[in-house]
Amino acid sequence: MSLGWFDDIADAEAYFTDERLVTTAWDALDPDDDDTTKQEKAVKNAYNRIYYDPSYTVPTYAVATAAQLVILKKVNGEMAYYLAQHLEDEDRRKGIQAQAVTDAGIVKESYSKDDLMALPIPPFVEALLKDEGFTTEKAFGMANLDRDEDESVDKKVDEF
Repeated sequence: MSLGWFDDIADAEAYFTDERLVTTAWDALDPDDDDTTKQEKAVKNAYNRIYYDPSYTVPTYAVATAAQLVILKKVNGEMAYYLAQHLEDEDRRKGIQAQAVTDAGIVKESYSKDDLMALPIPPFVEALLKDEGFTTEKAFGMANLDRDEDESVDKKVDEF
């Protein structure tokens, strides 16, 4: 059975061993008794954060192509690392925002009311998802339509 977009926890460990330079936060999740429960939770939570985010349309492990899995494993690993390192702080800040606090004077932080429901995604994860076309944002463009004028959409017509 898969674990997020990884084959299993050993596959996730291989990602951190082979591809990630700094693994301190990931390594801290692994207790001395070799119980990988915390690492598994980080991978599952990372998968869920991306899979259920309406900004992305991503395949499940079962239907992803081999090429997609290469990228999605990186996404899963990097998101898991972010959560291992920052989730506790993020939870505190989201808790403050949920109480309608916009300025925390002691720590000199300001919070936007508009960002209460936004979940942070690391820039590298966003870049991977965008480059692979997993984002749901639509590009804006123009096309020639049937029109009464003889001009193309490329002709500048703002000066009359």
